[in-house]
Amino acid sequence: MENSRLKAFPGEEADIALLESAAMHTPLQLALETAGLRLTSWKLVQTHHRPHAGVTAIYETVHVNAAGDAGTDFVCATTGKVPATTTPVVRLSAPATADRTEGGEQPELILWRHPLDPLLPGLAWACDSAAVADAVFGKPGADVQLRTIGYRPMRRAVIAATFEGEEAFLKVVRPGRADVMHRRHRMLAEAGIPAPEPYAPPQHDVLALRKVTGTPLAQDLLDNGAMAMAPETLIDLLRRIPAQAMELPARPSWASRACDYAMAAAAALPAERSRIMDVAARIMGLLPSTDAGPVVPSHGDFYEANLLVDGGEVTGLLDVDAVGPGLLVDDLACFIGHLAVLPAVDSCYVRVPAAMQRFLAGFDTAVDPAGLRIRAAGVALSLIAGAKRNGTDDWYSDALGRLEATEKLAEAAVGIARYDDSENSLIPGSKTSHIEPAF
Repeated sequence: MENSRLKAFPGEEADIALLESAAMHTPLQLALETAGLRLTSWKLVQTHHRPHAGVTAIYETVHVNAAGDAGTDFVCATTGKVPATTTPVVRLSAPATADRTEGGEQPELILWRHPLDPLLPGLAWACDSAAVADAVFGKPGADVQLRTIGYRPMRRAVIAATFEGEEAFLKVVRPGRADVMHRRHRMLAEAGIPAPEPYAPPQHDVLALRKVTGTPLAQDLLDNGAMAMAPETLIDLLRRIPAQAMELPARPSWASRACDYAMAAAAALPAERSRIMDVAARIMGLLPSTDAGPVVPSHGDFYEANLLVDGGEVTGLLDVDAVGPGLLVDDLACFIGHLAVLPAVDSCYVRVPAAMQRFLAGFDTAVDPAGLRIRAAGVALSLIAGAKRNGTDDWYSDALGRLEATEKLAEAAVGIARYDDSENSLIPGSKTSHIEPAF
């Protein structure tokens, strides 16, 4: 695993250290000074690390203006590449550090005040209550309440907008992507898939979606282990995604990106670097020998947070941004990988281990069991760094729990593969299949 793909790792590790250090006081102060504000205090809220694409952090700042009035702002800083933009940003040279890649250029540090994200120009519009009241609810001047559901700097954001009991969800994406997202939602609705329906075509790179009813599957798992939900129901839902999805862009599997996710995990848990690299090597080593099955229409991010249920029925399929050509085994592995880490995320998920075994048994009838588990290990590996981003006091034990879940899935996959190999050695000419388009 210590190969050329990891060469950028030391520099990015140094970027994380910088963005999480007291040295950020001066850059934050300079960013606020451009708006006539004086920084009085600040704290780190989140750190986002995308291997080979830089590190971004979000800070909550307290400041005063020229009149002495106090206020708060969220300020973002990134070491990632940001092209020239009309959005106001502050560009600074990051401090030189000895542990960056030898001979490499020192990165530029770019800062902006939320919601003026340089790669999400529609975010400011989505955070404007008056604009949303008019465009989404058709009520100019109405009192619309806005709250941020999620924000990945320079990538995407989700804003909830509420007016007189009606709730809409505003999905903010990079320029040029909202139309494809709208197409996905319309396609799924026409096929009878319970995805959220758009209010209208996107505006300002923002798609407004109607609320879908149902209980989050995560809550159902917490309450009773989702006993009413049959594995076959989820498989059937995925198989109902229409063939038109094959015309959309494909998304690589989590397991195929194990190297990148290992880098991010090791940056969050440097003391566990050896364990992380070892499990990533096991994933990459076993993956090619498993049966991937045919390329089919897929969801691309299929797990409990994106499913709403009513007993044994799925009433809502959320976050369909990645719908396109893919593998059934990857969708099912995404579901299993997220289930595997839930007890580490929250100890209240005591019924999840038994539920996961029940879903595994059901999914094994549809896809290669070894492939399902090794791909689920890739998903769990991708979730390790996110424990730190959650910002909880016990994030370290959470991250360790996610790593342990990754190792257990990989170990189970290797065990199944060894058993299969011993069986197949008695059958002349037996081999795993190759991926071929189903349409």
